[in-house]
Amino acid sequence: MFDRLLPILTVAFILVSCTKGFGNKLTDPDVDIYFEFKEDEQIATELGRYWKSNGFTGNQHQSIRLTKDDEYFYVQLITKDKSGVTQIPFNELKLLMSLQQNLDSAIFKGEKGCQIVICDDRFNPLVNINH
Repeated sequence: MFDRLLPILTVAFILVSCTKGFGNKLTDPDVDIYFEFKEDEQIATELGRYWKSNGFTGNQHQSIRLTKDDEYFYVQLITKDKSGVTQIPFNELKLLMSLQQNLDSAIFKGEKGCQIVICDDRFNPLVNINH
């Protein structure tokens, strides 16, 4: 299943680097994880490990942002599509929902659910895959 998700993440949702100012940051040669709250550093570390160990790193350096509210953690992914994402094709949405469920069980472990949010290169939300 994850081998089919990699092309979607690298082609349709190619993640690109972004600038500082998005909170705390864990730096890695392949992916940077930004997170708002210092107490979420362990979760951010696990997210980075999960991302790399499942082969989601592509040709370009990636940036992911972890935010939260009272109900959810939000895993914010950057899209390269400059026109904005308004509709995600069903097969890609299905794979992203599966990824979200796997993140829930592997990283967040029922503490709070997570939701994947597709963002522009400044982490401005474009699409929450759950809405």
